[in-house]
Amino acid sequence: MILTNGLLADGGYNIVFDWKVFFSQLFGFAVIVWFIVRYIVPPFKKMVNNAQNNIRKQLEESEQAAQRLTDAKTAYDSAVAEAKAELDRMRVEAREDADRIIAQMREAAAEEVERVRKQGRDQILQFRRQMIRDLEADLAAAMLALTEEKVREQISTPQARADSIEKFLEDLEALANSGEATVKSGEATRGRQPERERN
Repeated sequence: MILTNGLLADGGYNIVFDWKVFFSQLFGFAVIVWFIVRYIVPPFKKMVNNAQNNIRKQLEESEQAAQRLTDAKTAYDSAVAEAKAELDRMRVEAREDADRIIAQMREAAAEEVERVRKQGRDQILQFRRQMIRDLEADLAAAMLALTEEKVREQISTPQARADSIEKFLEDLEALANSGEATVKSGEATRGRQPERERN
């Protein structure tokens, strides 16, 4: 294209290039650009920055929430593990306490059974002794009554009295003679013992 007198010579069209219109349009375009840069771009940029800041905050909050969720899950797992360990410990302690209580109850029951047995044996021995004493007293009373009755029968007549006295004297004499024989046999035995020792 060759510019000649403000006209385009080449081609089939005649285009007139008017510098005034061009500069006026250029000025209008510059004003529009300045207006856009001055009044539209800052709010838009601010809005974009706010949106970016909001997105960044949301991302940070999301990361913090994820971290908190991870921490909460870790704390929950730790709490569950501690609870299980505590439960196991409580079960073991409860089992040990139950075993100890059962052992103490068995021991106390055995002691009580032994005490009741001993008390029963003591009572049986006391009853036995009391019965023996009662029987001995009854027997002695019966023997005395029987002896008294026999003595009364034997001394009911003067002849019976004399016979009883003579029999009593004979028994005393026999007893005395048997005592002398016993003493003599004892002396003889003591006399023989040295002879045996000599042999």
